[in-house]
Amino acid sequence: MTGSAGFRTPRRLLARALSLCALAGFGVLSACQHSAERVIITAPGVNYSVVVTGLAGPRGLLFSPQGDLYVAEQGSGSIARVGQDGQVVRIATGLADPHDLAMDAAGNLYVAETGQNRVVRISPAGAVSTYIAGLSTPVDLDFNPQGELLVCELWRGRVLAYTSPERRRVFFSDLRGPHGLAFGRAGVTYINDWGAGRIVKVTSDGRMEPVAEVQTPVGLALGRSGDLYVAERALGRVSRIKSDGTRTTVIEGLQGPRDPAFDAAGNLHVAEWDTGRIIRLAGDF
Repeated sequence: MTGSAGFRTPRRLLARALSLCALAGFGVLSACQHSAERVIITAPGVNYSVVVTGLAGPRGLLFSPQGDLYVAEQGSGSIARVGQDGQVVRIATGLADPHDLAMDAAGNLYVAETGQNRVVRISPAGAVSTYIAGLSTPVDLDFNPQGELLVCELWRGRVLAYTSPERRRVFFSDLRGPHGLAFGRAGVTYINDWGAGRIVKVTSDGRMEPVAEVQTPVGLALGRSGDLYVAERALGRVSRIKSDGTRTTVIEGLQGPRDPAFDAAGNLHVAEWDTGRIIRLAGDF
């Protein structure tokens, strides 16, 4: 399935949405929001395609330096690797509520296993072990430019920074549900404050500044332009946030979008949790 700006979607799908509009007396956008088959709308200059299907609650998208896509399947407790040929291979199973992924320079994969309140490490050979235990609802993680592993503890409202499992510091606290990380220039760290419905930035000297208000932000990615991209799960859309806080919609009509991520070519990918799909967006990001 492909689409682009406006309502360039399959005609049968659009016809069904318009038919529902007529029956219910709603406008087109209202029908898109309430019909079982949503019409996907993209911003001008943005094209989308479905590149992976059949996943069980996908989230935590991560591209390796080799170009493979790693996905946490929250619904099945698996970690999947999607090769550049589109083949899906489960490299780990039996995890409890995996949420997010990170990778170090040696190719070890790290998993925020929310259901066990720990971070798991998967070696390149496939060995699974506990890396950090005793966390409180870890939902997001990423390596910062200094090599520290940052872990978002959702309900404690803080982000921890680990140089090793035994050495950590509190990177930032007093949040209402951190759920996404991205790293900008000059030592700036962006954080989704999920519970507060906003994105904030933490400067290199530890000051927090608001960036933009968003609804149920899950996952965060930084584009080549320096703009932020965030999945607003409850609204079914991915938004673009400029440095001045201006927000525009990149794509809407998604079903449970989570965790946007860029590949090496600059294409933006987003997990559609409810349908088990990965969607790729091409445009000037």
